[in-house]
Parts: sequence; C-alpha cells; structure tokens
Amino acid sequence: MSSDPETRAVASTPNRRARSRRRLRDLPRKKRILFIAILAAFPLFVLGFIEGTLRLAGFGGYPPTFVEAGTLDDGSTLVFSSELGPASYFFSGRSQGLAMDPSPLVMPKPEGTFRVMWVGGSAAKGIPQPRPLRAASFFREMLGDAWPDKHVEVVNLATPGIASYPVLGVMTEALDYEPDLVVAYLGNNEFFGAFGVASLHTAGRSPAIIRLTRATRGTAIAQAMERVLVGRHTVDARSLMEAMVNDARIAPDDPLRDDAARNLETFVGDMIDRCLDRGVPIIVCPPVANEAGMFPLAEPDLSMLTEADREAVNVHLAAVRATADQAVREQEARAALAIAPHHATAHHLLGRALRAQGRADEANDAFHRAVDLDPMPWRPPTESVDAVRRAADSRGVPVADLHEAFHDASDDGCFGWDLVSDHVHPSLRGQALVARTVLGAMTRLAGDQRVSPESIAALPGWESYADRLGRNEYARFAVAHSMTLLGSIGFFHDTNPNMTSRYKDICRHILAAEPPAIRRTTLAWTDPKKNLVDRFPITGMIAETLYGLGRPADAEPQFHFAAECSDRYGSRRVAFLYYELLMRRMARGVLDVPSIRRARAAISEGRFLFRDGPTDSGRAERYVGQLHQLLGENAEAIPLLEHAAACTDPSLKPVVDRALVEAYLATGRADAARRVIEMGLAGPQAPAYRDMPGTVGP
Repeated sequence: MSSDPETRAVASTPNRRARSRRRLRDLPRKKRILFIAILAAFPLFVLGFIEGTLRLAGFGGYPPTFVEAGTLDDGSTLVFSSELGPASYFFSGRSQGLAMDPSPLVMPKPEGTFRVMWVGGSAAKGIPQPRPLRAASFFREMLGDAWPDKHVEVVNLATPGIASYPVLGVMTEALDYEPDLVVAYLGNNEFFGAFGVASLHTAGRSPAIIRLTRATRGTAIAQAMERVLVGRHTVDARSLMEAMVNDARIAPDDPLRDDAARNLETFVGDMIDRCLDRGVPIIVCPPVANEAGMFPLAEPDLSMLTEADREAVNVHLAAVRATADQAVREQEARAALAIAPHHATAHHLLGRALRAQGRADEANDAFHRAVDLDPMPWRPPTESVDAVRRAADSRGVPVADLHEAFHDASDDGCFGWDLVSDHVHPSLRGQALVARTVLGAMTRLAGDQRVSPESIAALPGWESYADRLGRNEYARFAVAHSMTLLGSIGFFHDTNPNMTSRYKDICRHILAAEPPAIRRTTLAWTDPKKNLVDRFPITGMIAETLYGLGRPADAEPQFHFAAECSDRYGSRRVAFLYYELLMRRMARGVLDVPSIRRARAAISEGRFLFRDGPTDSGRAERYVGQLHQLLGENAEAIPLLEHAAACTDPSLKPVVDRALVEAYLATGRADAARRVIEMGLAGPQAPAYRDMPGTVGP
C-alpha cells in the first residue's frame, strides 16, 4: 500500500462509507427510519430557518391592497386602497403615474350605502380621462339618479397593465370590504400585462404555473434573492407599454393566443365563483377596441412568401393607398389578401373601403379580422372577448356587452375614434357608454341589486352627465396631450402616425382659443422638465392663473375639478377645496348651504391628516385653518395657522401670516397681529407685510 497520505485518504473513503452503511443496517428498524427521516428533513429545516430569519428581516409575503388609515370621529375605520398590492404583481418597476388610485372607504359600511367594487386594467380605470370623467364616475352618478334613496359608492380598484390573474387577486381582497356589487372590465392585458403570457413579466403559460410562481415569489428567500439580483428600486424610464411589449410579435397561429384565452377564461371564472360563494353579484364586461380607426400595430411576417409574392403584396397595398376610388381600393386589398390571407393591415384597408361604400356589416368583419391577426395584440382578439363571455355565460351572471353597445352607438355600426381614444381606452363619450351598459346589465340582477329598465330610460343623456361631472376644455387638452405622447411610442407612430397628428390638432385648436396667460400656463404644464403631467391636474394650474387674472367666477369650477382629480384625505385636495369655496364667496358674496357642507367635509378630511399630531409641512393645517376662516370660525383657525406659520416654506410665510393676522384681528387680538407684522417687516420679505390689514406704525 502506498505510504502517500493523499493516496491513503482516497483509498480509505470507500471503507468509511461501507462502515457507515453497515452501522446504519445494524440499527433497529425504528431508529433507522427515524435517522433517515432526520437526514431527509435536514435541508428542509435549513430552508425553514433561512426563511424564518429573512421574514424577521422584513422579507416574505405581499403588501395588501387595502390598509387601515385610522379611526373617524364616529368610531368607524377609514380604509384606503393601496397601489402596493397590485404593484406586487409586476416583476420590475413601473412607469410613474400608472397605478391604482388610492380610494377611501369606511368600515363597517355606512347604512344606506351601496358599495361597488370596480376592477380591471387601464381601460376599467378610465385612462386617459381624468378621475371625474371616468366610467366609474359616470356609473356612480347614473346609479345615484336611478336610486335616489341610496348613497352610491364606487371604489375604483382598476390598475393599468395587469392581466386577469392580478385582477382576481385584487378583487378577492375587495370581497372582505362589504361590496354590494363587483364590476369586472378586463381582457386587454392577457399578452403583455403583468402575468400576461407574452410580457417581459410573464410568469408562465398555464394557470397552475402562474399560481405557483406567485406563491414562490412570496417567499422570503425568493424576495431576498430578487433584492440582491435586481436591487431594491427598479425604475423604468420608458412608458409601461414600451417596457412590457419589447417589440414582441405574436403570429396568428402562435399557441400563446390560445394560452391567453384559456387563462382569461379560467381567472374570470374564478372571480365569478368567489363572488357567488360570498353572495356578491358580479357583472362582467368583455373588452372593446378601436376597430375602425386604428391600423394594426405591427406588420405581419411575410418571410414564408416568395420574394415575388412579397413584392406583389406591397404593390397591391400601395395601390390601395394611392387611389380615392373605394371600389378600386377594395379590389386591390382583396388581391393582397389572396396572396397573404393573414395580412392584418390588408384586412383593415379592406374594411375601410367597404365602410366607405356603406357596407358596414362586411366592413366590421374585415375590421374584426384585422384585430384578430394583429401581430402585436394590444387590442384583444376575438378569442379573448369570447373567453370572458364563456366564463360568465357558463355561470349565469350578467354580461355588459360593450362590443354590442359600442356598435349600436356608432352612426354606421363601425366604431373607432368617436368612442375609443386610442387602441382600447374609451373616449369621454365611450366612458359614459361603458357606465350605461353596466347599468343596463343590472336589470338582469335579482333582488335589491336590480335596476328597473324604466328608471334607466328616464335618465338624461351622456352629455348631461359629462357637464355635471365638470368636463372642460382644459381636461380635454390634457387628454389630447397624453394621446400625443402615447402616439409617439415607436410601434404606434410607425403604424398609426395619424393618431399623433389628430391629437396635436386638438391641442392647437384649444390653445388658439385661449388668452396668452392661459396658453403660457398650459404649455408650462406640458413642459417635460417640470414633470407635472402625471403629478398635478392641469385645471389646478389654470384655476390659479384665472384667479390671478381677477376672474374668480371662472376659476371656481376649475378648482372644483382639480379637487375631484386629487386624492381624498390629501392636503392638495383640501387646498383646492379651499380655493374653490373662496372663489365662490368672492363671486357670489356668500356661501350657500351646500358650500358650507362642502367646507365642513373638507375640514374633516384635513383634520384627519393631522389627528395624531401636526404635520411637518403645515400645509394641511394652513388650509383647514383658512376653511375655518371662510366659515367665520377664526378662533378655531388660529392654532392651525400658528402651526402652519412656524413650519411653512419661507416663500409662503407671508401668505400664511396674512391669514393669521386676519384671524387675530377678528378675535380682538390686535397685539398678536402687531407682533406678526413687526416680525415680518424685520425680515427679508418685508414688502409683503406693509399692506397687511391692521398694519400699524411704531
């Protein structure tokens, strides 16, 4: 035997293993089984220890969609929907401004309240319209008119970019908050959305793998690894659509299309089942798309054709575009399709030629075919629409057939830009039509949730509701501007350049009708360096400009609209409410009873912000104090304004001090007013204090 130590060690290894096996065999049977079980469980024990340790460090699980914000004066609990819940379904950061809006609700639900949970993707949320003009808002007003004895509350939980599985998760959490009805409008994001089958964030092609992936990502180990590999904060500067699509192309016969339809039917079915198990009615809305106005978003793959056939197809399509003769356009489009039957653009061009000849039914068939064959299915194909219907029909729940409603509302049965702002998001009129269609589906519900056809027939037209909700040219400009930005995305601009020019023309027309000061404000809002488009309502800036121009009556509705665009129980909303009511008093001289109630509600929201302690910025205290002043409650305003004056931004201190001086004088505290003015006169902003009320000499 070799005397080399390494050689002896290698040679002895098999002997040690053999002795270990003999010792294991020699153990009693029960002990042997116990030993093997401990040995097999050891890796699981290690994983469990690591998992538990990481959970203590804050990893594991998912943030909820609903969070408790605090207790209201009557002892009920204020709950907010949180964007962090649905955001957890994304595998990376998402673009700014595209998230669930925080919506408040009270638990337990107040008596006499009919609570609707509105779920889905960006089309359900109501993009690109501002909050007051979205389908959920139209629905709230319409149902409130149909049921004047009830308080209708619509909680908009829709989140851009999520496929049906995340919608199912959000809705499941919502069922714990006493809904009387769920409205589910979804189906646009099954390919490129979060947990869509073709997205950058795809998690698999089957419902089982999707559920497994979600469960795995919820472990502390997986989240810690993701933190290390990806980083805590992932910010994607591109638009959400750009980040998701990644130039993907899906052929007409790609199995992904069947996968998307199957997943959609499965998860919509799960949504319905969970609602039925909880005794909550649900209405399902299959998605709609811009069929007649928008060309397919990608060109088909013609590589299987010969070079001669490819050239022939291009020649025929060029001929379609080169003539105004609709019969010739039809002929050339059909010739292209004879060579390339799956050419989506050729089908769309055929549809346009048929529509121009008054052959709407044939045109719709061509438009539908173009949508179904689009290699970039941002518009839901027929398989997806039918999947939603099957899930609902098989369980006997009402379907709000938006597709049929949009066709019926179009002049010739072919709908496009009149009802859809881009590829899938309804226009202002389309938002109202979505709401009315859902309301119509409620006639098929039973019991207290049913709406009578007679009450719907008595409702005013959509424009009446749009006016009630505050539609205005500035909001229209904001929508058009957002559509120009969307239209500038590569695949939109390449296939539908008319979209950008269409909305730029709208913007120019609106600006041309406004005075120079309003034009400057509007253009400042669009300045990308200021980054205001997703963060600040344009009507708020317009209202400030109108106020500065001495036009309080014109500023009031814009401040009102800006308040409705802002988060409830937020200091920005309280500020807009204050200025709305200030403009009203300046224009009318007094506040009427509804205005006083609105002021009281604003004070309640503001006080909730600092109920557990004053805020650091003093913003909420300032505007709540000024609201008290509007109501003549100067004593209540003083402590709030004193706090605001102590911590407000130096540039705003003279404004806050002026309000404080007025409150001191109104309560007979001239000495306190004098001290504020004297301190201001000794500071860097002395000119702002020289004309304050109660200014006195030395």
